[in-house]
Amino acid sequence: MPRKPAREGMPESDKIILPPKYYLDYFRDLLAFIQKGSSHLLSADDVIFIQLFEALSEDAQCLMVRMMNRKGAYFRLDKLAYEEIGSIPQAAEELVASGLASLDPPDDFLLFGLFTKAELHQLYPDRGFNKRRKEEVLEELAEENHPEDFQTLRSAYTILHFLAQEQVEYLKMLFFGHTHGMMTEFVIRDIGNIKLENLDDHEFTPWFETQAEARAVFELHGWNRLVKKAMHILLPEEILELIAPVNWSNFLQHPKARKIGDKFMLHLGEYFEKCGLLTEALDYYSLARKHPARERRIRILEKMDDPDAAREIAEVAFDSPYNASEKIFAQDYLSKKSKRNYRSTTAKANLSPEIIIENPEGPRVEAHALAYFAKQGYEGIHTENYLWRGLFGLFFWDELFAAEHASFHHPLQRMPSDLHSDTFFENRAPLLQEKVNAFKTKKKLQAYLEEIHRQKQHINNSLVGWHESLLPTVTACVHHLPLESLFNILMEMAKNVKDNSSGFPDLFIWTQEDYHFYEIKSPNDHLSAQQLFWIDFFNTHNIKADILRVKYQ
Repeated sequence: MPRKPAREGMPESDKIILPPKYYLDYFRDLLAFIQKGSSHLLSADDVIFIQLFEALSEDAQCLMVRMMNRKGAYFRLDKLAYEEIGSIPQAAEELVASGLASLDPPDDFLLFGLFTKAELHQLYPDRGFNKRRKEEVLEELAEENHPEDFQTLRSAYTILHFLAQEQVEYLKMLFFGHTHGMMTEFVIRDIGNIKLENLDDHEFTPWFETQAEARAVFELHGWNRLVKKAMHILLPEEILELIAPVNWSNFLQHPKARKIGDKFMLHLGEYFEKCGLLTEALDYYSLARKHPARERRIRILEKMDDPDAAREIAEVAFDSPYNASEKIFAQDYLSKKSKRNYRSTTAKANLSPEIIIENPEGPRVEAHALAYFAKQGYEGIHTENYLWRGLFGLFFWDELFAAEHASFHHPLQRMPSDLHSDTFFENRAPLLQEKVNAFKTKKKLQAYLEEIHRQKQHINNSLVGWHESLLPTVTACVHHLPLESLFNILMEMAKNVKDNSSGFPDLFIWTQEDYHFYEIKSPNDHLSAQQLFWIDFFNTHNIKADILRVKYQ
């Protein structure tokens, strides 16, 4: 599937020039890829759409893809101008004849947005639009919604209505795995903006197992967009009426729908909670399997004077937490320290050592702390998550991009699709442990990291930040930390990459003989549960780490 962009005789070092109809090539590639590997996810209507598209002339195909890649479904024919298309009016007529477009758009207020204020004034000269802001003009036209206004507009201009946007979005979802995939990903690859790992040896698997699962994900994305827009214009009771017929469990029963579904259910719960509709908020929080859904349910049940139900949920959360934040919240709640999430974290911070910074300049407290330790002979860097994400990405590079886990679904994919799910560790635990067991000395580990850094430098990996400081910082870390402790951290990250790749201490400082990690807290800063988790984890595994309070004088 990878394509070689044309350079049109330019030197290798010059900017890459794509062929004039590159976008058509990309869409054809996308369709061929789907037909080869995901044909079982296509409905009869999808197959007919592909056949209609393939029967079009090349000009009509180009015009359709041009519209497909632009925002909205309405286009003024007089504003469509593409040099590579021989006759745009003829191409438009062909799209209309095929049923993929229409020259008779409905009475939709979005049509007015295709025009400037001056053009709207010319269309409706008696309305005084020239003396008002365009936003006010569009708002008035939308509110009045006069059929004669639309008729006037259609009489003066030819507007092309693209009718196949939903089918196109579904096909793109089958390729990208979600509905916000952009065809520009092909462009980014081919003009050299990013370097991608070579996936030629991968046998790509479909994102979805069944058409029902794919449709569930697609429809859930649609509901998500619709409800978020409705929240800006409808009352809470109207939102409830809008979504009342939906059986969300039908969507959420599909594993691939869980990611967007959990986030969406959390958003609905938060919305209804803020509106004071606590029973409804509980209903939607209960559908989400993601933090902070159970925390919010506990807090609401406390408000509703049902502590027994709240405690029952807290016990489940403590025994099987979604992440460290939920674990600490449940622990504090069950021990009745407080209803606040920061009780344990605040106690930990208050017992931490403190330094005084005199005559501070600049806003970054971490920079002041580094300067403080530099005077004591320490090298240091504000690493936070950068060091550990980079170390994880380098050490487990081969395991991240391995072909055998069926977690790559197209050649533009940058990371395994299960990276932020439970299955990442479940499927790879033996492989990851085998990798760890293969390195018995720091010397061998350091040599391996240097070789991976050399081989893979600047290849896109969302965990690795390719900066000149990466390898020296990783080297210092490997030199100072106990080898077993370092591997314990990497394995803990692997258990929950999404949450456990954040919250690491801010500073890493070292001399030839000594080192320390510090989470820096200014007087008004609080310690998060994830930060407390890593400080405790480091200490438990014999890594020098503390919270350091900084006061200014």
